[in-house]
Amino acid sequence: MVSAHPDDKRGDADDLVGAVIGERYRVSALVGRGGMGSVYRATDESLGRDVALKILRSIPGDEAAVRREAAEVAVLASLNHRSLVTLFDASEFVVEGHPRTCLVMEYVDGPTLGERIHSGAVPGADVRVMIADLAEALSVVHAKGVVHRDIKPANILLGASQLPGQEFSARLADFGIAYLVDSTRLTEAGALIGTAAYLSPEQATGAEPTAAADIYSLGLVVLETLTRKREFDGTMIESVSARLSRDPVVPSWLGEEWAAILSSMTSRDASQRPTALQIVIAARDLPEPGSIDSQATVQHEVLAPTAVLAETTAVPTRVLPQATQPTERLEPAVRPSASSDPVKARRMPSTRARIVGAVIAVAVVAAGIFGVVAAMNPAAPVDSDTAPVLPAVDGDLGTHLQQLFDEAGK
Repeated sequence: MVSAHPDDKRGDADDLVGAVIGERYRVSALVGRGGMGSVYRATDESLGRDVALKILRSIPGDEAAVRREAAEVAVLASLNHRSLVTLFDASEFVVEGHPRTCLVMEYVDGPTLGERIHSGAVPGADVRVMIADLAEALSVVHAKGVVHRDIKPANILLGASQLPGQEFSARLADFGIAYLVDSTRLTEAGALIGTAAYLSPEQATGAEPTAAADIYSLGLVVLETLTRKREFDGTMIESVSARLSRDPVVPSWLGEEWAAILSSMTSRDASQRPTALQIVIAARDLPEPGSIDSQATVQHEVLAPTAVLAETTAVPTRVLPQATQPTERLEPAVRPSASSDPVKARRMPSTRARIVGAVIAVAVVAAGIFGVVAAMNPAAPVDSDTAPVLPAVDGDLGTHLQQLFDEAGK
């Protein structure tokens, strides 16, 4: 749910396992930790349900930290949507002898989207539902004047779906660094807030984040879910520099509709990105996206007809210059049509070519023999009775051979 923080000491955090917070929440496991606190799985002993207990980090004398805590509580309490993690309670409890702000939230029993991507390909139908649900949740968030600023696979929790044929339902979590639009900014001007691999171009330059920044990050998350490849990987400098110089690569095998919506969501020009509500509407008409496994199939389907077309059109071109009278009489029986089997269309011209070739070859040989005989005795008149006698050939071929000898004797 949250990433590791170098200042945390895992041993100290694990000491809370088994403790009862606020005389109500019994801690059972450490789920994760981040720059603003640690998250535990706990049991609400009053209601008998599992909850996520987020204990915010407290820094004595840090007034900005106090304001951030109050802001997070206010944000979570004001939001309500099935694709947002629900806040049940927010109180100040004594933890290990120190007062700490604790958020009691819905516990989502399932992996993060990042863990799910790592385990294998995510079904396209589930991705289609996910983009619609998360965009709808962001529409609610943005309407409240809130920008999440840290949308990434680790902040998207996947609970088991109750619907047949759907693997999971996605929930957006961790508003710890949410930015309240039109409120006093709680971070230093120009500071990078968020996770480097998913920052929008404007966030990368330190500009004030707007709702469009969340749309960009969501586009990168969905693209990674479909391709199982992080688009802007590497160090922070490499990752940030890359998004300022190019747009993400959206593979064509995803389909035209998916390529269009993801390209618009990840436009470097924030004004060209759709709103969350526009994405919800567009997602209703999205087909199931292509898969990584379908890439080779798509290429085969594109290339195969082209290869067949080139092969079927080349054969008649080679045969036509050799056309003779016998070929014209054979043509009606073997002429390929547009509806013919491409394989048959290739075979029939080849048969015709062999027949025509045989006629020409025999004629050339016969003419050659006659030429040799004439050269041996150029003064001798050609007489039909003394002319070389060749084996009898029946049919049209014999007729053509006889015409050749007759012409030579004139």
